[in-house]
Amino acid sequence: MLSGNLDQVELKLGKVVGKHWKVCSRLGSGGCGTVFLVEDINTRSKAALKAESHNIPGGSVLKLEVQVLRRLEGRKHVPQLLRAGKKEAYSYMVMTLLGDNIEKLFRLCHKQFSISTQVRLGIHILFALKQLHEVGFLHRDVKPANLALGIGEHDSRVVYLLDFGFAREFIYSGDGRVELRRERFRVHFRGTARYCSARTHHRKEQGRCDDLWSLFYVVAEFRGPLPWANTSNRNEVASLKETMPDVRLLSRSPSQLLDIPTHLRELGYYDRPDYLRIFHAFEAVLEAQGIRFYDPYDWELEPSYKKTVPNTSVRTIESTSTDRPFDSNRQKGSDRSNRPNSLESPTTESKEDVAGYKIEDFKKNELGF
Repeated sequence: MLSGNLDQVELKLGKVVGKHWKVCSRLGSGGCGTVFLVEDINTRSKAALKAESHNIPGGSVLKLEVQVLRRLEGRKHVPQLLRAGKKEAYSYMVMTLLGDNIEKLFRLCHKQFSISTQVRLGIHILFALKQLHEVGFLHRDVKPANLALGIGEHDSRVVYLLDFGFAREFIYSGDGRVELRRERFRVHFRGTARYCSARTHHRKEQGRCDDLWSLFYVVAEFRGPLPWANTSNRNEVASLKETMPDVRLLSRSPSQLLDIPTHLRELGYYDRPDYLRIFHAFEAVLEAQGIRFYDPYDWELEPSYKKTVPNTSVRTIESTSTDRPFDSNRQKGSDRSNRPNSLESPTTESKEDVAGYKIEDFKKNELGF
């Protein structure tokens, strides 16, 4: 059923879609469809259903999202596609239900995270982007609103990448080979001006390095407003990105993170980023400041924060991974006061396992280029 706005889909509460998924509530809407909370009528598992009208201007975005999620199937710490289908008036997909997005949590924490939270989130986002890149896709719109916590005992402290409406496949498969697609001379602007790379402003073809520039700007903003936060002029934003010294951009951040933009400037469209080098920049902060991955995130210390917990009578669809986060040394200090020592953490620690991510996860090159 379509609303008065022909590009939005409204489904009645209680409606069963695909003979399986009962609509429980409406979660939100945007330019790429309407999202509903749904329940499996057989198992009572909760999930998210995104519906997109066939009348949406510019063609289907959902089809692209389905393609990306199918490519990511079975990977650790990524949303899983549970079902996709097509109705007379709309198409839909059902995927893993996620919790609060980072933009909301950032506002809850008065738009400034501690270094502890900043760096740990950076590792989560880096891993999520590497997972996407390894299956041949770029995100092209990395921002706090497109990053969300999982739901469940372990997943609620893991950050997931979502909303692949601007994604682009950067590989070509043919004749039994997988190769990089050729760089286009000039392209349309895709992304969010605040977080996209300077190359993107100049309509250059985005590569893996451009997603990581967005990661860098997001992580820098976690410590305070970006220098271009108050301007909507894209040319002015681009100029500031090209002229702003890294030391100033990271003035509230640990100096170890300066190696990230240094590395990114070495890369062009065809170059593969050194994900392990970037991970080591974050890891150096953990070790220098004695930060543990099981320490509370800033929002967990806010009195108004209510952890997203599913109804105890309902099973949620969670990651099948049983990996537990690694804890570095016990936290020695923090730039936030009244911080408890830690959340409940495992009794054993492994230097080779960081938040369910092994060092090898950042080393391996699955595409080969």
